[in-house]
Amino acid sequence: MYDFSPFEKKLGLDFKNKDLLTQAFVHRSYLNENPDFNLDQNERLEFLGDAVLELVSTEYLYGNYDDPEGILTNWRSALVRTA
Repeated sequence: MYDFSPFEKKLGLDFKNKDLLTQAFVHRSYLNENPDFNLDQNERLEFLGDAVLELVSTEYLYGNYDDPEGILTNWRSALVRTA
């Protein structure tokens, strides 16, 4: 396993579940090349992270702008779009 302690120190965090931290950095292609690796790839975590970012951006827009829902939806979409 990789030693993430410098990463944690820089962030000022101490992750209790080191496997979850490692999994966050595991791409599917790595598992294709390392079939004995004991963790899953990161796509489920990415899905969860995308939902959290959408929630945070929605709360911000809702709390800071009085525009109608349709406009806020368009703004949120522009914020989270990968283009």
